[in-house]
Amino acid sequence: MAVSKQQITDAQLDEITKSTAETLAEQPKRKIRIWMSQEERKRLESSQEAGKKVEWPYEFVSINGHNYQIQRGVEVEVPESVAEILSDAGLI
Repeated sequence: MAVSKQQITDAQLDEITKSTAETLAEQPKRKIRIWMSQEERKRLESSQEAGKKVEWPYEFVSINGHNYQIQRGVEVEVPESVAEILSDAGLI
């Protein structure tokens, strides 16, 4: 027997997004650094010093419409939930 899926309204989606924002804002923050090899860092830094446009690698995390683009190799502060996702993925 097929399971019926319930449609979500825009108002319900807005409430979920607002609730998620409040939850993330209230969470303790953790300092993290996503690993980057020294060779890659040196290559990017030397390209940048040579005046080339460099796009530093990053990881993307999204929680109920709240997006985080986290640069590799740089220490940043993120909500606990974001750190848990990155940890579960083996990135920190």
